[in-house]
Amino acid sequence: MAAAAQPMFRRINHIGVIVEDLSNSQHWLAEIFGLPLNRTADMPEGQIHGEFYRCGEVDIEIVHIGEPEERRRRLRGAKVRIEHIAVEVDDLDGTLGRLSALGVKTTTPKPRLAGNVRSAWTTEETTGGVSYQLMQFGEAKPAR
Repeated sequence: MAAAAQPMFRRINHIGVIVEDLSNSQHWLAEIFGLPLNRTADMPEGQIHGEFYRCGEVDIEIVHIGEPEERRRRLRGAKVRIEHIAVEVDDLDGTLGRLSALGVKTTTPKPRLAGNVRSAWTTEETTGGVSYQLMQFGEAKPAR
């Protein structure tokens, strides 16, 4: 298979991990591994709480879903599951266009806006078994 003419991804931003037991994951990342908590994010509409622990230049995001049935669905029978790899792109619309032409589908028809970040998630069935969160930052970049 030929490589893309120009890489679509600039860098990995974070790796998202769905967890059943938030306090157990916090214990491992902060107390055992010594990773600092970088930031948190809450999405009340989905009862989703995320915590981002800094590991070098990349964050590990632990995601806890408050709604039990949705949490079970996304965990797929596991207690912890890597759900997505978030990558930064320079041109989200252009990248989505290139991917769409290759048969890649996203979980929503349009990107989601949160703060200064537009994001779209690929369906893992159309991207080699891995879901990618494609992120385009606005003018302000997150603190590193």
